[in-house]
Amino acid sequence: MLFFLLLCATPSMHLCAQDAQANDSTTTPFRKGRWLSGLSGTFSSSALKLESQDVLFANNSYGLDIFTGIFFKERWFAGINVSAVQSGGKGLIERESETFIIGPSIRRYFLKEAYGSLYLSVFPGFIRIREKSSAGIEEEVLEQIAEGPGFAIRTRLGYSYVVSPRIILDVGVGTSLAWLDLTYENDRQGILRNESVFSNTTFFSFGFNVMLDEFFF
Repeated sequence: MLFFLLLCATPSMHLCAQDAQANDSTTTPFRKGRWLSGLSGTFSSSALKLESQDVLFANNSYGLDIFTGIFFKERWFAGINVSAVQSGGKGLIERESETFIIGPSIRRYFLKEAYGSLYLSVFPGFIRIREKSSAGIEEEVLEQIAEGPGFAIRTRLGYSYVVSPRIILDVGVGTSLAWLDLTYENDRQGILRNESVFSNTTFFSFGFNVMLDEFFF
């Protein structure tokens, strides 16, 4: 008798599981086969004070990210990113830098809700930076330029809010790690030295994304 009941219940359980999977796929907007493209801005600010000299160094950076890609699996996204960042610092040493990063990216959305989801993104890629700095030494301004390529990886934890079936807003916080090979040159002596540099930056981001069922050129 028990065997007969289990035999009858098995098809029903299988149908319920299929319905649950279908409901999940219908509920979440981050479904397999859909395209996502977006534009986001990033910003960061930091300050450093030397107590011995009572000198304050301030640094601010602003960036623009563009990406596009496809959901290759439900709530799994892969695409390509392009990022440009400009930063400037004031204090004893004044500096301006421009950074360009390009590479693939992957995102994991954790929630199946229709209104949005928490996500984690990883963006490794090629980076190139150019920085110009100047400092006053004995009533004379000395300028130096640093330029070179490297490898960077940016990770971000954020939340995507679904405004409509096509419009999604992003907000998040992330960190950018970069390993650079820079060539330093000043306006007096030409090329000074080559040096390997490690950079670590924390940033905030906000973005506007568009979701499409098919990608049109």
